[in-house]
Amino acid sequence: MARDVFISHSAQDKKVAETICGALEQAAIQCWVAPRDVRPGRSFPGEITRAIQQSKVMLLIFSRHSNSSEQVLREVQLAVDCSVPIVRLRIEDIPLSDDLRYYLSTPHWLDALTHPLSKHIPALVAAIKELLGPPVEEVAGTASTPPPARATEPSAETKAPEKKSVATRPAFVISWAAVVIAALAFGIWTRSAKKSAVTPSPSPIPALSVAPIITAQASPSPLPVSPTPSPSAPEATATPELTPSPSPSATLRTKKEPSPRNNRAWQVWIDEFVHNFIASNETNDLDLSVSFYAPNVELFEEGKKSTEAIRGDVESYNARWPTRRATIRGDVRLSEKAPNRNYSASFEHDYYVENASRGEWINGAVAVDLQITIDGDGIPRIVSMKQKTLRKDKGTMQRR
Repeated sequence: MARDVFISHSAQDKKVAETICGALEQAAIQCWVAPRDVRPGRSFPGEITRAIQQSKVMLLIFSRHSNSSEQVLREVQLAVDCSVPIVRLRIEDIPLSDDLRYYLSTPHWLDALTHPLSKHIPALVAAIKELLGPPVEEVAGTASTPPPARATEPSAETKAPEKKSVATRPAFVISWAAVVIAALAFGIWTRSAKKSAVTPSPSPIPALSVAPIITAQASPSPLPVSPTPSPSAPEATATPELTPSPSPSATLRTKKEPSPRNNRAWQVWIDEFVHNFIASNETNDLDLSVSFYAPNVELFEEGKKSTEAIRGDVESYNARWPTRRATIRGDVRLSEKAPNRNYSASFEHDYYVENASRGEWINGAVAVDLQITIDGDGIPRIVSMKQKTLRKDKGTMQRR
């Protein structure tokens, strides 16, 4: 759904973004903000891309967090590519990073450096409304408003009597003639009806015999309703229970194996690796899932595990939970330990798994820490993965 304003912000500034979003929507400015407006089961990058393309204005909440956020950088880059104007709201007085400076070189900013934040909202609302322009209703109303009558023209009251005397006389004559004709027709019909009542011969006027048929068609008697249900009804009722939920792996996003750097900034390269790794959890492609791991991995608290052992674990997990969804929450926090050799990534992600045949589901969230190394072919591989459970809800449902 298209919105007026896309709010770009770092996950660490979520409360500020929500406050500003609430104030803008109170001013009748429709906003799109993540994660609130990301539809369940949809690809996070795809939702962001579509939201920016369909928005009229981007609002960038600039802070030390957004200044170093790869996610914010990609959003700004996409807004520039789509010619979406960017309103810059600075909540911290820090210099722009080189990456953001490339896209935000113009000097004009709105500042909200002092507390409370609320005192800076009116200026922000005014700036955005100026960019959005007047509402469609207001423009349409202005265009359709007739110009005022000139003082030299005769008033409507002086013209009305002449028009009435000319226009109403023919209408009156026609109406009177219609009444006379109707009265004559009624008299003729009455005499014919009396004749037909006395004489058993059929009436020469077919109107009497046709009229009942027309009446019956106009208001037919309701047919008796059979108490027996239609044979299709049980099938319609059973269809939702028998049709399994589609696997998200077929529709959500294109699954990719880890790839070499190819002259990309390391942040973009490793961030893509992490997102593709999480996306691989939704597939049943064991080769794809295992391709993200090094030959030996320090896995959770289980110690070193080989690729074959991990393959067996993944296969068992996929069999237990045929339906799986996973979405990274907010930004991935990245660091470079050794250029083109070692990296680390920390993030949180929500997940949902379901086994319809057993009637079980789990909905949860975890915090993940990855250690990533670059192999001899220049491909990233996971050498260590630690995970902490943030939330885990279990439930049952009707078996399918």
